Formats: sequence, C-alpha cells, structure tokens
Amino acid sequence: MRTILFCILFFLTVLTHAQTIPVGQWGGDELLRVKQLTGQLDAAQSLTARPFFNTVLPDTLAILPASISVKFNSHHPYGWNDAGMIMAKGLQTAFSAGVYAKAGPLSIQLMPEFYFAANSSYATTVGYGSHTGKSFQKIYPGQSAIRLHLGPVSIGASTENLWWGPGQFSSLMMSNNAPGFQHLSFNTPRPLKTPIGSFEWQLIVGKLNEDTSAAFENAYMKPFNPPNNGRYLNGIVLTYQPRFLPNFFFGVTRSEHLYQQDLNRKSGFIKKYLPVFVGSSPSANADASSVPSDGAFRFFGRWILPKHRAEYYLEYGYNDFKQNLRDFSVNANHSSAYIAGFKKIIALKNNQLLDISGEITQMAQTTGYVVRNAGNWYEHGGVRQGFTHQNQILGAGSGFGNNVQTLQVKKIHGQQQLGIKLQRIQQDPKGLGGTANTIGMREFQWNDLSLGFLGQQKFKRILLSGELQFVHSKNYGWEKGNQFNWVSSPKKSTVNL
Repeated sequence: MRTILFCILFFLTVLTHAQTIPVGQWGGDELLRVKQLTGQLDAAQSLTARPFFNTVLPDTLAILPASISVKFNSHHPYGWNDAGMIMAKGLQTAFSAGVYAKAGPLSIQLMPEFYFAANSSYATTVGYGSHTGKSFQKIYPGQSAIRLHLGPVSIGASTENLWWGPGQFSSLMMSNNAPGFQHLSFNTPRPLKTPIGSFEWQLIVGKLNEDTSAAFENAYMKPFNPPNNGRYLNGIVLTYQPRFLPNFFFGVTRSEHLYQQDLNRKSGFIKKYLPVFVGSSPSANADASSVPSDGAFRFFGRWILPKHRAEYYLEYGYNDFKQNLRDFSVNANHSSAYIAGFKKIIALKNNQLLDISGEITQMAQTTGYVVRNAGNWYEHGGVRQGFTHQNQILGAGSGFGNNVQTLQVKKIHGQQQLGIKLQRIQQDPKGLGGTANTIGMREFQWNDLSLGFLGQQKFKRILLSGELQFVHSKNYGWEKGNQFNWVSSPKKSTVNL
C-alpha cells in the first residue's frame, strides 16, 4: 500500500502580521520552540499557553494564508492533533482561509475551516469501532477571534484551538486534537513581569458540543445517544517563572464542565460560572452532589537550557479531585496521568541543526484501579460525552486510557527538514470491559508500532511538507491474532496562500 501526502505552503510576508500563530498550523509553534532553544526567541516565553500572540503589530488589514490539508488512513482511524478532521478511514481534506485587521487595541481575525471526509467503512470489533459509512462535510469558524488588547492583558471571543502545557506531541488538557470551540478569554498576550517573577495566564469560559453525524472518539468510539444540548466549560492555565530560576516554568491548569441545562441549578456567580476558583471538596461546593459535572487538575514544569540547546518537561494531572489529605496520602496516583519529554538541538555544519525529541504519555490506570476503579481519562459518568468537543478529545488525542512513547529525529536546514519518527501506542491496556483475567487486565493487549518518515522542502514561496507512517497493529480491537500492517498519513498538509 502506498499513500502520498503533500503539504504546500505559500509563505508571504503577511504571515508575520497574523494576530496569533495558530496551534499546529504552518509548523509555526514548533518553529518557535526551536528558535527559543537556539537563542532566537526570548527565553521568558513559556510557550505553555498557545496560540502564541504577536504583540508588536502596526494597524493593518491583511489576507492570511489559505491552507489545504490532506490526511489518509488505509485501514482504520489513526492519528491526532488534526483539529476538525474526524476519526475515520480513508481520505480527508480540509481548507481554510482568512483575513486579519487591527486598529488600535482592537484586532479581528477571521479564518473559517471546511472539512470533507470520505468516512469509509472499516473493520470493527466487539470492543472497538463505530462509523456511519457516509461521507462527512462540516464548516467551522476555525481560527477566528476578536480581541481587545489592554496593555499587559487581553480580552476576547474566539474559536481558536488552544494548547495548554509543555508537551510537544500531546497535552493532558488542551490541544488541537478537536476543532476549536466557542469561548471567551481573559489572558496575558506576553509574560507579565513582577518583582517575584513573570506570570502568564488564560482564563476561559466556553461551550462544548457533540456531532451526532460522526462517530464518538470516547467509549471506544461507540456512540451512546447522549443529550444533544451542549456543555459549559470553565478552564484556566497559570504559568509562573520565578525570578531566581529564570529558565524554569511552573504551571497549573484546572477545568470544570457540565451540561448547560444544569447551570441554573448552581447558586452564586463564582460557583455557577467560574467553578475553577471553588474548592474541590463536597463541603466547598455544596451542590456538587446534585449537579453532575466533571473536574480535573494538572500541574506542569518546563526547564529550558539555552546554553545546551535543550529542554525537559513534565505534566502531571488527576482526572478527578482528591477528597482530602488522607485520600491523597493513601492513593496518591489514583486517577492520575502524566506526560514527560525532552528536546535537544545539536548544531551541525553549514548552519544545519539536528532536532532530537522524545515524549512519553501515560494515561492507563495505575494498579490501584483493581480495588478502586477511576475510569479512563476524559470519561465521566455525570457528563456522558466526557472531555470532548464534536466527539473528539480536547486533550491527548491518542485515546482513552492509552499509553504512547514517541522518539523523533529531524535534520533542519532553514525551512528544509528530513526526519524519522518511532512510535508505540498501547491501547487501553487496563480496560475493565470485554474479556479480562482475574486482576482486571485485558487478556490480549492491543499495540500499534509505527515507523514514520517526515520531510519538508521549500521552493521559493512554496513549502512542501508531509508525513508517512507504516503501522503494525497487534491484536487489533483486543482480539487475539488480529494483526496486520497498514499505512497512515496522520500529519495535516497545508497550503498557505
């Protein structure tokens, strides 16, 4: 089997006039990371609350890059961090274009996105898979926003994708795995410097929806006819760079979401609309037991070493809150997950760079689940859709309860890149459903082993980039002996005009 993936980018100088660098688009946020480690970007930027804001802009009216994205899976759904692209087999295409305008403190960015997927039927199992077999079309507002910049802070309304945390390939809370959702934002467009260090934050309230015309990414992609009424989301990320540790960033994120129809059952403005500022115990939130909601907490650290052109990071979180100190001390890792990774840049001859990146995402339940089931990450009994938007996980898109190990090596020379990526995905090894042995582990482990090739080449104002993965699936759908080789092009291709 073969697949060809092209990513054509027409880079114009107008790109520098964009309000933000969209998460995952044009390779912009990845490029910022490399520039920071090579001393070309201020080390005070944490890069843990994206999109990245361009704060030094003149009044302007500009056409933003148009983009065409292509994705292909030869056997079954695979890949993540692709925004509005759905979990589907076959070919998918996305198109976006936009304009940007700025006048004084007011800026407007309009960049809608159109998606089309063949959504072909594929082999499902008792434990996994769901599809309609019908083509899929959708238009989203995309990376659109209107903002008012007030000195060190900014307020606005947006449908842009968010990325919270230090991860390169995954994030526990916010990523570009799902389409951007409607939200109001109060944030710092640049680090706010104080006598004790620098602070960055983003506080949002938003609305999450589901799409009954597509498969659900949760519950092993099996829809369960949830109420089609939208969910209210409140989230915050706060990053602190201590003055005495100039290259270290420490941050926390918290989220709460519930059905919009249940908002009126809460009392008090803060409890109702800003529950991230309310304590997590039932005593602190008296109506927690009567109003079904889903809350989670994460903290992270990022340590950059500009002299060594390297960084290390860790994100750790809980899918549910601890009730008290005893609960924490007895079973500290209950409902926990983490992401850990590194990046190292090595200077080569002729201004060439070698980029070595590695990351581990661990979301399977810890051993304590045998006596106290925490459920898989992003799933919740009170909010049946889980932490999703348009049926796709808002955080780590590899899947519910999955573990992922990634190693990527790239050679960079200007806009030219050539690399290889090795990846292993352990699909929900500790699921309690289906066939299980006496300790609750799945009897047959489903693992995907991937060998990927990625490249990028610039031709004047055209940048051609793509990724091709060869995947070996063992015990697909947790069924013994169900194994095969197939191909995937999980990385979006983009045409920027």
